[in-house]
Amino acid sequence: MAGAREITSTREEIIETNNSSTVMGLLRLLSEKHGQRMRDYLFDPATDKPRAYLQFLLNGRSVQMINGFDTALSEDSTLLIVPPVSGG
Repeated sequence: MAGAREITSTREEIIETNNSSTVMGLLRLLSEKHGQRMRDYLFDPATDKPRAYLQFLLNGRSVQMINGFDTALSEDSTLLIVPPVSGG
């Protein structure tokens, strides 16, 4: 499966959101903007929840350690989507 970088053809993207945006809202926005391939990458089709094997870091902290996917975004928020790492 292609990663976010391959799907979007960019390493970084700046997206403007409204004052009440959450991490989940941003993930849905990315899915709408980049289409089905991005949706399939981010969300498990069986549960419609973000894929458990991806790490979502907001300003360097796991969203799971903050308020989950309901974590609010601020004007200067940075979200990293980190795929699983393998190798040895």
